[in-house]
Amino acid sequence: MLMALRRRVLPWAVWLGAMATAGWLWWGVNVGSARGYVEGVAYGVSAPELGRIASIHVAPGQFVRAGQVIATLDHSVIDAELAELEAERMRVEAELGAVAVQTQLQLADSSRGIEETVDKAAVARQQARATRAVAVAELAAVEDQLGTIRELVEKRMADKRELVELLVRRAALREQKSSAEGVIRELDTAASSARERRGGVPLDATERVTEPLRAELGVIVAKQQQLQLRLEAMSLRAPGDGEVTSVLLRPGELALAGAVVATVVGGTALTAEGTPVVFACTSEAEAAQVRPGEAVLLTATEGGREVLPAHIERVASEVVQLPPRCWRDPRLPLWGRGVYIATDAPVSLVPGQGFAIKFTGRMSDHQPGEAVAPAAMPAASSEPTKRPSTTRPQPTSGPTAMLVPTALRERSRFEPSGLTWSAERERYLVVSDDTGLDDRDDKAPWLFTMDRGGRVDDAPLVIEGLGEVSDLEAIAPAPDGGVFLLASQSRSRKGKRPPARQVFAHVEITATTARATASVQLASLLEAAGAQTLSALAVDDLDALDLEGMTATAAGGVLLGLKGPVDATAGAAIWHLRDPKALLAGDLAAADLTLWGRVPLRVRADGREVQGGIADLLELDGELLVVTTAALVDEPRTQDGALVLVPPREQPGPPRVLAQYPGAKPEGIARNAAGDGIAIVFDAGDASPRWLEQRWPAP
Repeated sequence: MLMALRRRVLPWAVWLGAMATAGWLWWGVNVGSARGYVEGVAYGVSAPELGRIASIHVAPGQFVRAGQVIATLDHSVIDAELAELEAERMRVEAELGAVAVQTQLQLADSSRGIEETVDKAAVARQQARATRAVAVAELAAVEDQLGTIRELVEKRMADKRELVELLVRRAALREQKSSAEGVIRELDTAASSARERRGGVPLDATERVTEPLRAELGVIVAKQQQLQLRLEAMSLRAPGDGEVTSVLLRPGELALAGAVVATVVGGTALTAEGTPVVFACTSEAEAAQVRPGEAVLLTATEGGREVLPAHIERVASEVVQLPPRCWRDPRLPLWGRGVYIATDAPVSLVPGQGFAIKFTGRMSDHQPGEAVAPAAMPAASSEPTKRPSTTRPQPTSGPTAMLVPTALRERSRFEPSGLTWSAERERYLVVSDDTGLDDRDDKAPWLFTMDRGGRVDDAPLVIEGLGEVSDLEAIAPAPDGGVFLLASQSRSRKGKRPPARQVFAHVEITATTARATASVQLASLLEAAGAQTLSALAVDDLDALDLEGMTATAAGGVLLGLKGPVDATAGAAIWHLRDPKALLAGDLAAADLTLWGRVPLRVRADGREVQGGIADLLELDGELLVVTTAALVDEPRTQDGALVLVPPREQPGPPRVLAQYPGAKPEGIARNAAGDGIAIVFDAGDASPRWLEQRWPAP
């Protein structure tokens, strides 16, 4: 009876269960809920090549900054190769020097021999010409005598032997003349050949002889640079700010090329509109029932029952294995099509935060690009953030660390205060407040170079022909392809204003060199100009002068931005220097330095609002951008920098704050390498300097 009951009831039970499951799935997709979670921006910190883990510098749960070292691979092999290449480089350089000296000595000997040949030929030629001249004169006299003697012989008034003697004498003189002329021709030919040999000596003989060694040296240097890049890559760094979620390898373990050593979660994934993305765990059948643009309701699984309005951003085009978090049984992988959901309003959500998802089956009222009032937030999230303007620059990311190699840190301080892109060198040229170290190369005339990715080169670029520099604050492109450099002109903490702090210079930039063509002490010229000139420039006290900004203008000349003095009402002054060449010639009057205008700026420092000064400025596409930091505040503990848009002089109005940088000091601004945006560098004190790029104007 029991077996009969099973045969009759079990099929019906299975059928009813299948129908219930199908109904549950239909209900869940159309009017019920699915599961999902906030997508996080995860970074995998991976090994660039096969290597053994030397050290791990972080632990799971630790917060890291962009550029912070996560782990270090063993680089003893690279160190050995670098040492070998350095020895080889020294050998080639020594051989190059020896060959160059030997070649120059040989050239000198050859040139000296040729000159001696030419000189000897010239002396001999003079002697031959003198001999010929004597023979010609004597021959003329003999010819005259012959005519007279012939007449006397014919008249039998002279002895015929006298006539014969004169004829013999004439023949001898003619032979002497002919011989002298032959000698002159030979000497002319010898001198001409010597001159040709002298002209055939190549002026670049030393370069030609040493070219193979220089090529060999270039190969060695290129290999060293490649090894330096590999050595730098042995320090595995966080690609962005975030929390370390896992460390997969330990010291001593072998890491394959591309193997992930640690993972860092840096925040939530965002749409182009700045709204968080929620990933819905949907099967292939469930994903087929929904369309992009349909309305969705999100309810946090923890922290309350508040509902967030959202919409389907897109549906994946292929069936793949879903993330493990979507699996109902960790032993049974699920396959499906991902459905990506965006909240209707910009809100702050926690990466990985879980949601119950209700598909409403109707199209959303939200339109892309339309600002929507924020909905109620889950208890676990923070206040909604304001949606950024779409007509002004927006950072592609926050400031990230500039990659400063150890070799440079051991040689110089590096506190970026300004930058500009050099097409000639395909590098950013960066100026630093200080150069060298206290015990060596202090105040060295150096520029620093950085690639498009924020990696600073190992060695500084030496400016030839320029003496000591201190407190360089700005750099701007010159019309001839070079750059202008500007020191702060301010007094030091000791109250002094040495020449090194007064530099205004023009520097010629080539693919291999930097050379100062002219330089003046600007503060001294201003002091000599007198109080009337300073007053016209909005400077009542030259001791308060602090210049930190400079930009080239489309109309010609440059604009100079003042960090101080700052007027309590009118704000920071901007000067227009119409003719930099005249200034570099020492003629301040001809340079036509005038007051362009004033800009009222405000920033926060030590928790209160204070006046801002101009840290740098950039004229770009007819608009003037200013980065500002606190003025009249002596070394605040904390301050927030800002990016400000200054209205044109013909359209007066208040400046507009485009971006704020909490806890950061923007020091320099320039057009970026691609030419489609701007780059800003930040002074981070003792920490690694930072920088960012952002589009201009924003898409």
